[in-house]
Amino acid sequence: MTEASMRHLAAAIMDRAVADWRKAVGQLKDNPDYTYAWKTKDEIERFFESGWFELLCDINPEYTKIHLEETRA
Repeated sequence: MTEASMRHLAAAIMDRAVADWRKAVGQLKDNPDYTYAWKTKDEIERFFESGWFELLCDINPEYTKIHLEETRA
């Protein structure tokens, strides 16, 4: 796998995590008791704080969470 391919894969993983987080937050807005959406949101936020996240990108995890919160408002 080339370096460019690895970067594309990392970007795709990050895009999917962000899309899934936004979907879960939207579901919680409609139904705050939706357990699956809470679990998904929490799991993705743990991913943003994990070593995997650090390995995939050079973005500060706190910045990522702050940015996502700001863009959903």
